[in-house]
Amino acid sequence: MRGSVPNYFSNSLQLVKRFAKPIVDAYEKSNIDENLVNAAKRTVKNVVDFGDDVGQILGKNLGVSRYGNTTYGTYDRPGEGFGIPRPDRTVRSAVQDPARFVADFLGSNVFSEKNRQKAWLYSNPFRLVSKAGVAASKFTGLEDPVAAGAVAAGVPILFHTLTETSGPLHQGLRPRGYKAVAPVSKEEDPTGAKPRNIAEEATLRFFGGQKSQPLAYKDFIKERPDVMPSTISDYRRYMNRKPAAGKRIDIDPEKQTFTAFGGLVKGTARGLNDPEIRIKGAPISASSVLGTAAAIGTITAGKRFLDPRGLGVTSDSTREAVERGFQPGKPVRASSIDRKVNKETGEVLGSTEYVVGTIPKVGLRTGRFYQSEPSYKGEGYKIPTQKLQDRLREQRDYRSRADAGVARAQREFDLSRTHPDAAARRKAKVDLDEAKEIRATAQQDIEETVRATKDFAKKNLNFAGQKFQEVFARNPGLKEPALVAGGVLAAVGTAAIAKKLFQKAEQERIKKEDPLQYKKYKRGDYTE
Repeated sequence: MRGSVPNYFSNSLQLVKRFAKPIVDAYEKSNIDENLVNAAKRTVKNVVDFGDDVGQILGKNLGVSRYGNTTYGTYDRPGEGFGIPRPDRTVRSAVQDPARFVADFLGSNVFSEKNRQKAWLYSNPFRLVSKAGVAASKFTGLEDPVAAGAVAAGVPILFHTLTETSGPLHQGLRPRGYKAVAPVSKEEDPTGAKPRNIAEEATLRFFGGQKSQPLAYKDFIKERPDVMPSTISDYRRYMNRKPAAGKRIDIDPEKQTFTAFGGLVKGTARGLNDPEIRIKGAPISASSVLGTAAAIGTITAGKRFLDPRGLGVTSDSTREAVERGFQPGKPVRASSIDRKVNKETGEVLGSTEYVVGTIPKVGLRTGRFYQSEPSYKGEGYKIPTQKLQDRLREQRDYRSRADAGVARAQREFDLSRTHPDAAARRKAKVDLDEAKEIRATAQQDIEETVRATKDFAKKNLNFAGQKFQEVFARNPGLKEPALVAGGVLAAVGTAAIAKKLFQKAEQERIKKEDPLQYKKYKRGDYTE
């Protein structure tokens, strides 16, 4: 829905137009030099023309949404992606079309909230982490939509778990050492750690974004025995601290903490045995960053070196592709492996053709992920490969239908044994033999694809890649889930090691500064 949106800019422009002529006439009637008068005319004209251009662009792009707020340009969801305008392109666009640049600036920042809505993404830590998960799923190179979706959803979950923003499911996502958002009565649980209902607690935390305070230390240490009294005391003080009056940034060198911009951003080198930065109350700990990075790095490296994209086979060399008249951008068809079988009669129908891709242009280097080496060394074209795991899946589907055909032919043969017509009995036997032959051929195709997978791995991949392909040669659909599982293990292991190292460093510090506290902690006095 578009509508007229009056604004101060258009009103001011109309004012300039109204009084421009009287101002110029006054210049002409005065004794001012003619060159100055002409310059004034040109200046006024340029201002009016420029204002007209800006006003027209604004008039075309300003409108009112169905919700009643002012919009500018085509509406796009705020924060889609991580694209940041390049300064050189911004300057170039301003020079090439100044009116458009001014109109876009005014429309996005003054007359609407378009840019503020986009900037909101970067001030919302939870949504930022979610977008990071989507970006990570694309970065890893995963081809299976399920595996990529698992990464996109798993990164925020993993990050929130490692930062202990979220706890285990059986506690309603309550982190260790923290009170419940919706606790039971004090008579039932004086500590406030037990939630009324696990589902309610999880809903309030996951969907409502509710947080809770740490337990009293005597209760906190029962769930977090790795934290000393001074550590939790300093952490409580850090969480509630804001910059002193008159300061934008307040640094405490003794406690190794800082807080800035009214508490919007704060950080500590100690934390709960883990350095962290908080943005709008959401923690970003060192161990969580290291763990998440380890997960993404493991999956990416695994996909690159163990199961590279485009892993497939082709039978056509570059020269053959050129000679057959294939051109870049044109679809390439191949005979379908999925030969149609009549479900009632078991008759094998003719094979069909389907599009396997388009011809890309290539240079002198041969493609890494092709089984056969092109014989033509000049610039030419390659036939796209069919992924080995896709081929295997199609062959297995065909094998299942061949099994059904054999079972059906076997039933017909068993019934024909008592048939008085010898010709009918012979036909049933021939049909059974054909069905078994089709099944045997289907199984041979499967074995050939499995062999091709192992053979390709030996020729193109390292030792680890060879073993990986051998293990999953018969179950290629498990390759990427295995990589994702490996990433999770890498994340948990890396985060655990990092936390242990930070904890050790914190204990050594307290051992030097407060030996009595360290001895009590080691004896278990605080847990008692």
